[in-house]
Amino acid sequence: MLTSKDRKYLEMLIANDALIDSDIIPLDDGDAYSSDYCGGSTKINDRGYPLRWGRIIHRVKKSVGLEEVSADCVVATVTRTIDGIMKISAPYQLSTRMRHSLISKPFSENSIRKARFMRIGETGDPSRNWKLNGVSIVHGGTETANVSISEFMLRTQSGETISLKSPDEPTWPFRINGHGHFTTVGAETDLDVSVKVQTSEVEANMVVLRSGFRGKWGQRTLLPLKIENRLGDKYIHTYENTVRAQPRPGVYHAVVEAISRESLCDMEAPVSTRFWGIPYTVQ
Repeated sequence: MLTSKDRKYLEMLIANDALIDSDIIPLDDGDAYSSDYCGGSTKINDRGYPLRWGRIIHRVKKSVGLEEVSADCVVATVTRTIDGIMKISAPYQLSTRMRHSLISKPFSENSIRKARFMRIGETGDPSRNWKLNGVSIVHGGTETANVSISEFMLRTQSGETISLKSPDEPTWPFRINGHGHFTTVGAETDLDVSVKVQTSEVEANMVVLRSGFRGKWGQRTLLPLKIENRLGDKYIHTYENTVRAQPRPGVYHAVVEAISRESLCDMEAPVSTRFWGIPYTVQ
């Protein structure tokens, strides 16, 4: 059984671990900016995407649940509730003249990741008893969404590849046995990204990769639709692009986000999203 001192120590580790605490950073655009969409000006409720859009996070509430899997293993589930607004700037028609409309849509999402701790001692000092042994990927989105991510692949120029097909698989791809199992890339090198999205709509969705640091430039890259497949009453769309790793060294999250087309192109539709995030190291 965990003692109160053990619980406080594990909660302190979670609160101060840079990796566990960095997954929200790339989700905040701070303001609406260019969508990189090349289809030209698109009216609201027409095909295409808005000229500018962005997520602004107003509040993040974190909760931590500790599960004693065994006497020597504790798994922490870190859940964040993210509240904010989606700002959308797009043309609309009024008396035969084209003007711009700035729309603000509220959204609420959950972000979930797990951390595993293994017992390394039986002393009165919790810092000598527990060690962070594994951290899962982060995943989340709105409570209801007509879009979901089914595969996320990240490949470096050296051939190192991470391919994820479910955020719920019982794997611990990072920090296994205390060692850093991150994908490591050189500063400003190219990464090939491929994302498969499952949806009930034939229309393409907005899929972006967020590089993991605050700032307007280079944070968000559009992944264009490359392949369309139908599977029963569902559609499997594949989005691909080559992105440039950021110049500054450190550990970041590459967060891929799928946003339903209605979220950005229908004035009345609620925000509907799914996202997965994996950490990577820039040397």
